Amino acid sequence: MINKIKGGINLHINSFVSYLDQYNVLSPNHSKIYDEYTIDPDKSDTYSFTIRTKIEETLIQRFENNPQSIILTGNAGDGKTRLCRIVHDYFNEENLLEWPEEGIVDVVFSKGKIRIVKDLSELKEDIIYHELTNLQEYISNNHEKNVYYLIAANEGKLTKFLSQYEDLKGLRIDVSKRFKSHDNNSENFSIYNLLNVTSSVYVERVLEEWNKEENWSACIDCSMKSRCIINMNHERTSQPFIRNKLVEQYKLLDFLDSHITMREMLIHISYMLTGGYTCVDIFNADYKELEQQTKKPYYENFYGHGLDENSFAEMKALKVFKSLDPGLYSHSSVDDFIINGDINGDKKSEDTHRKLINDSLDLQLGYFKKKLSLYRDYDMEKDHKIINEWIPKLRRKYFYEMNSENEAQANQLLPFEYTSDYISMFNNPKNRASLKKDIINGLNRVFSGKLTEVSNRYLFATNKNLMIYEQFRARDINIEEEENREDLDRIPAKFKVDVRGEVAFDMNLAVFEFLMRASGGGTHNVLQQEAEILIDTFKNELIRISESDEYDLNILRYDTDSGLFIEDEISLL
Repeated sequence: MINKIKGGINLHINSFVSYLDQYNVLSPNHSKIYDEYTIDPDKSDTYSFTIRTKIEETLIQRFENNPQSIILTGNAGDGKTRLCRIVHDYFNEENLLEWPEEGIVDVVFSKGKIRIVKDLSELKEDIIYHELTNLQEYISNNHEKNVYYLIAANEGKLTKFLSQYEDLKGLRIDVSKRFKSHDNNSENFSIYNLLNVTSSVYVERVLEEWNKEENWSACIDCSMKSRCIINMNHERTSQPFIRNKLVEQYKLLDFLDSHITMREMLIHISYMLTGGYTCVDIFNADYKELEQQTKKPYYENFYGHGLDENSFAEMKALKVFKSLDPGLYSHSSVDDFIINGDINGDKKSEDTHRKLINDSLDLQLGYFKKKLSLYRDYDMEKDHKIINEWIPKLRRKYFYEMNSENEAQANQLLPFEYTSDYISMFNNPKNRASLKKDIINGLNRVFSGKLTEVSNRYLFATNKNLMIYEQFRARDINIEEEENREDLDRIPAKFKVDVRGEVAFDMNLAVFEFLMRASGGGTHNVLQQEAEILIDTFKNELIRISESDEYDLNILRYDTDSGLFIEDEISLL
C-alpha cells in the first residue's frame, strides 16, 4: 500500500490493483508471461497466488509412482509451460527462475531422468525431429534407459510434423489414438489435452482468491472509496450470490463446449473487477472522467460493453460471452419492474426496487432515478431515449443482483430456456429417462422438418421426403452422461445420445435446447446452425444403418384432424 496526499486528501494506492493491471491487455503495464501468473521473484512485495489443479497432481504422481513419457497439448495460455515448471521444481532442489534459450531442461530424479521440452513449436525442425525420434524409441523400448519426456506441444503442429516423416509412423499412430480418446493413454505414454479442462472449475477459485479482504485492506480508509468503481466491483462480486451467478455464466460455456484458457480467464476476471482502471485513474478523475468510470460496473465489464472491436480481439473471452449477454433479451415483466417496480402498489416489490435502483455509483449516484422520475412524470422525448439506453444495462444488473426469490425470472433473460432441465440430467438417470421422450420428439420434428405427432415409442429415421427408413424403439436409445475424469479438472458437461450402440452424437446444451424447442413446437435459439449440422449428420447415419421393409412403405402423412404429421404404412403387395 502506498499513501499519497493530494490537495490535503489521503489517497491509498492499492498494490493489488496494480497487480491486476498486469492483465489489462490495453495497459502499458501488461505482461505477456503467465506461466507463474506474472510473479516477479525480484520484488518481495509482489502479490502472488497459484491455483492448484488436478493435472499437476496427476503429472507428479505419474513420474513418482510409474514414470512414463507425457505430452501436454492445448491452446496458448492453457498453462502448459507452467505445468512443465511445476514438474521441474518438484523434482529439483532449486526452482527454475528462467528457461534456457533452447527451452529444454533435464531433471534427474529417483527413477531416472525427465527431459522437459517447454514448447515443441519453438524448436528448430531438426531438433524437433531429434527429440521426437528419441521419444518414439523410448516408448517402443518401454523406457529401458529410464529417460522420460514431458513435452508441451500444439496439437495441430505436432500432428502435421509427424505426418511428414515416415520413420515417425509408430509415434504418429500412438499420438493419433490418444487424441481420439484419453482412454487410449497407456502405462508408458500419455497425452493430456488441456482443452478438456472445464473453465468454470478455476473461475470460482480466482474470484475467491482475488476478493480476499486482505487484498483490499488498502481501500478501507481511502477517501475516494465511495467514488471508486474498482472497489464497488470488488464488494459486489465478493457477495456469494453474485459470485455464483458469475460462475454459472462460465458453466454455460462448459455446457456449450466453449473453452476459455487460464490466461484468457485471468484477463477477463481482472477486467471485470477494474474496468481497465487503476488507483491513479480514480484519484485523477475529473467530473467527466468520473462519469465514464461509473459506466464500468462488473456486470458491464463481464460482457465487454464500452470496448471497441480491437479490445474484443485482445480479450477472447468477451467474444464468447457476448452471445450470453442477459441485457440483450427483452422480458416484459423484468422491463416493467425496472421502470415501474417502485410504484406498482406491491410493498415487497417496491422495497426490492428501491434496493436495486438506488443512488449507487453504477447508477451515477442517483442520476438514473432522477431521469426515471422525469420520464414518468413528463414523458419527455429526450428522457425516453435515455431510459431506453439504460434498460439493457439494468437488465444485467437485475440478472446478477436480484435475490434468489427472483432468480427464475432473472434467468429468463438468458438465451436458453431449458438450462435447468439440462442440468437436472446429470447424476440423475430418472430425469434422463423422463426427458428422453422430448428429445426423441424433437429429433423426429427436426429430421422431417414437420410438426409430427408426439411419439414416446419410436425415433423415425426419416428426412424431408417424409419416407420412414426405419423405426428405432425408445428402449434402444440411451442418453449417456459424460464420464467424470480424475486426472484433470473436468466436470461432466455433455451427454451422448446412442442408438443401439451403432450410431451416436454428442449433445451439449445448444443441441439440447434446439431439440427441446423443436419438441415444443417453438422457435429455435441463437445457436441453431451449430445444432442443425450435428443432428443432420446423425440423421444420415441412422438412415445408413436402417433396414427398410421390402414390401411395406412407412411414411409420415398429414392428418387433418390433429393438424400433425403421423406415421402411416403403405403396402407394396
